[in-house]
Amino acid sequence: MVIDEDVLLENGAEIEKYTAGQIIFPEGALPRFYYQICSGLVKLNSIRDDGSEIIYSLPSAGHCFAETFLWHDVPYCLNAVAIDNTAVLKLPRPNFMQIVNSNISLMKTLMTYTSERMFYRYRMLDILSLNNPSRRVYEVLSFLKSHYKVKEPFKYIVPLTRQQLASITGLRVETVVRTVKKLEKENLLMISKGKICL
Repeated sequence: MVIDEDVLLENGAEIEKYTAGQIIFPEGALPRFYYQICSGLVKLNSIRDDGSEIIYSLPSAGHCFAETFLWHDVPYCLNAVAIDNTAVLKLPRPNFMQIVNSNISLMKTLMTYTSERMFYRYRMLDILSLNNPSRRVYEVLSFLKSHYKVKEPFKYIVPLTRQQLASITGLRVETVVRTVKKLEKENLLMISKGKICL
């Protein structure tokens, strides 16, 4: 976890529960809280004019999200949505700033976490610029596998639906389905009970 849950609770955080599909904050809202996930999964996304979705990241238990907005007075340019039943610690912005400004160790931890995420985002942007759909899907899956430190072949079970994979890669669902089948024939991944294993 980024910040010890007890520290957050001692400084005024409250646990809020969200059901699958419930919006935690919408695009355009002003940042008022530090959010850290106790359990569950969240997607940070935006919806294009044509109704298609772009998923930027999928933070899970122990991760915080959208905290960098707390240092800048601009509205969110994305949504945060619970993917499944999720519990989130919410700490009001003034309380968050007070504990971060008074604890250099905590600030370093937060900056290390942010640096790791920036690496993830820039690496993902590089992968998403690939024109070949097969290579793009395979590289995204491989990057996720390495991000979660799984080394054995076919032991990483991709926690995404084909639709979510399409939203992350910027491809159509049909393209993702065809590409996954092609990668399976090439023995680069395996399908087990409908799940992609890499």
